[in-house]
Amino acid sequence: MINKQFRKLTTSILFFVFLGAFSNLYAQGAAKTVEQWVAFAKSGKKDLTNANFTGANLEQINLTGADLTGANLTGTNLSNANLTDCKLYHCNLTGVNFTGANLTRANFLETNMQYVNMRNANLHQALLQEANLQYAILFGANLQAANLLLADLKSADLQDANLTNAMLDYTNTPNTEVPEMVETESLGKALDLLEQNINVFVRFAGAKINKNTKGVDFMWAKKNGAVILAAK
Repeated sequence: MINKQFRKLTTSILFFVFLGAFSNLYAQGAAKTVEQWVAFAKSGKKDLTNANFTGANLEQINLTGADLTGANLTGTNLSNANLTDCKLYHCNLTGVNFTGANLTRANFLETNMQYVNMRNANLHQALLQEANLQYAILFGANLQAANLLLADLKSADLQDANLTNAMLDYTNTPNTEVPEMVETESLGKALDLLEQNINVFVRFAGAKINKNTKGVDFMWAKKNGAVILAAK
């Protein structure tokens, strides 16, 4: 009799322990709406993988060290936000407003960043390898020691930007502050082509630079399709 009661009590305890654990997991994963994800972010949560922040206003938010891998931030306002050391791998950042944001050492590997506004943003030591930065506004951005290998900068605005020691071309490796190259299929193909004297690392067609753009060889940039404009 005692054994049966003990077994029933043990079973009940285990059931409630499991129910509590399940409830916690459900609460963490149940945030489906943009508003709920915003609340999670503002509460200091670091695991924001696959979050949906479409069109949200996250101006001046502190997301230092947060993991936003696979998140959708289309049209999100992150002006003057702090995203130092954030993981933004494989995110959709189309049209995001990063004006004045701190993106130091942020990871944008293979991320869609078309039409993103990074005016005066700090991208020091950021990993932008293979990022799609077509038509991005990088006016006045700090890209010192950033890894831009295979990034697509077609028609990007780099006027007044600082690219000192940034890695743009595999044949010109800057100092050790730059984030290491990530071994990807695209990088492997590019290296194979380089052995045939075909350089596909530079994607600068239509990129806008001016005399205030630092760290860029103007002859090299023009040869690779950059447009040199008069300083504003």
